[in-house]
Amino acid sequence: MKITISTRIEGSRAVVDPDPLIAAAPALLGFVPERSIVVMCLDADMRVTATMRHDVSFTRGGRTPVALRDLLGRLGALAASYGAHAAAAVFVDDRSDPADERFRRLARDLDRAFASIGGVAAAFAARELRAGAPWRTVWRSATSEMFLGEEIAETGVLSDPQASPAALHRAFETGRSVLRSRSEIAALLTPIGHCEDPVCVEQTPPPVTGPIGPDDEQRLIVLYEAVLDCARGPVRLSCERLNAIAAALASVHVRDAVIGLCLTVHREAAERLWLELTRRLSGTPRAAAATLLGYLHYMEGSGAYASAAFDAAHAADPSYSLANLLDTALVNGMRPSDLAGLADVSFDLARRLGVTLPPATGQIAG
Repeated sequence: MKITISTRIEGSRAVVDPDPLIAAAPALLGFVPERSIVVMCLDADMRVTATMRHDVSFTRGGRTPVALRDLLGRLGALAASYGAHAAAAVFVDDRSDPADERFRRLARDLDRAFASIGGVAAAFAARELRAGAPWRTVWRSATSEMFLGEEIAETGVLSDPQASPAALHRAFETGRSVLRSRSEIAALLTPIGHCEDPVCVEQTPPPVTGPIGPDDEQRLIVLYEAVLDCARGPVRLSCERLNAIAAALASVHVRDAVIGLCLTVHREAAERLWLELTRRLSGTPRAAAATLLGYLHYMEGSGAYASAAFDAAHAADPSYSLANLLDTALVNGMRPSDLAGLADVSFDLARRLGVTLPPATGQIAG
């Protein structure tokens, strides 16, 4: 996404106004960050090629903790792998004044961590990212002139991130609005009642592992038909049907066979169904649905959504191995394209089970 930087008059001189860059952060993440370090990797044309977020923290002496410095180093290496030419950072912390010296020291450490791509062009701090919130420039480097211009405004008042060009672009491209916080993402996954039938008899089958069994083909058909029904319109899932779907998701082979649906024409239908099942099922089937949802968001570059979905999978079944593996990959900065092979396996496995999925047509982030 290209960010267009504007200028404004301060006194008798024109200065670069970084407001569009700061206001874009929530749309790039999909939610309004709180107490966060947000790093936007930029290419030579000021396009954002990757966005990274991590909790902001300081030692008692106001320094960057060693563990955080190590993490920033890994993020810098990841930025280089994306072909970034520079980075810009936004620090958000309601506990500190934007002029706090700790932000400047944090920006310096971040600049060193991103030295392989030319460092951090500029960094900005604010208590919160909402319309009317004051922000301050806390860091400029030698590359800031190349990317942002000769002089950057020292302070400003943030425009509405919900109405930013980046937010409008997100709404147009994905149909999603920017959530107010990461906790809203987690709230979307909160369990609700199993079904709306007057008499509910929820069944939570144990995991089905080992070689492909004779029942896996029918289980896959049950699950795929539910996706096709969701593609046609809203679906009411009865108690009996939810139990049949839970039995299907208990099989690791069926789960693996549908994981690639996120790259097909059924992506939106699959997302709706995985979300509904994450909220309505329990145990291993819920972990499977949440893992499918997490992989879907991982592939489109929505790391915050993916992380929340993997958290839901852990809560349902702490030993669910695929969720643990994908979450580890996400935490360590593995690019979505590095995990595309799971989708290839999915299409092959579905064919072995007698179901031909639509071809992959979706784009993978990174």
